[in-house]
Amino acid sequence: MSALREEQRLAKDINLVFDLTEKPNRSQLKAHKDRAVVAKLRADLVLPTDKILTVDIDFDSDSGYHNTSMLVMNDFGVEMLATAFEVKYGKEHADKIRKSWDEKQDKNDPRKPTYMLVQEPTVSESMPIVMGSCGSKSHPTKIAPKSIV
Repeated sequence: MSALREEQRLAKDINLVFDLTEKPNRSQLKAHKDRAVVAKLRADLVLPTDKILTVDIDFDSDSGYHNTSMLVMNDFGVEMLATAFEVKYGKEHADKIRKSWDEKQDKNDPRKPTYMLVQEPTVSESMPIVMGSCGSKSHPTKIAPKSIV
C-alpha cells in the first residue's frame, strides 16, 4: 500500500512532508472543534559526531510529555522563553532556564539539551513545567525529565 504524500516548503529551510493516509486515533488525545492536536513528532537530530539520532516525541497523555505547549530548539528560542519567564515569574526562574540550556543536565551526559519542552501548568496560576531533553544517554520510558524551574 502506497501512502498518500504531499510536500510543502514553508521557508528556505523548513519543509513539511504530509502522509495523508487516514489512520485511527489510538491515543488518548482529542482534537479541538476547530484545531488539530499534536500527538507525536519524529525528529532526526544531528549529533556532534555528525551522526543522526531519530527520536519519537510522544505527547499522548501517559507519555510524560502531555500538556506540552512549546518546543524550543535553539539559543534564540531559549532566550525568548527565558525573557517571558523573567517578565511573568522573575529573573531567578529565567536564569534557571538559561543555565539549564548552557549546561549538561548530568555531568556524565554526552551533550547539552537538544530542545526544551514547556508544559501547561496543571494547576491554574502555577508555573509551567520546563524540561531539557535529548542530552542524556538514557531515556526512561514514560517518565518525563524533571522541571528546570
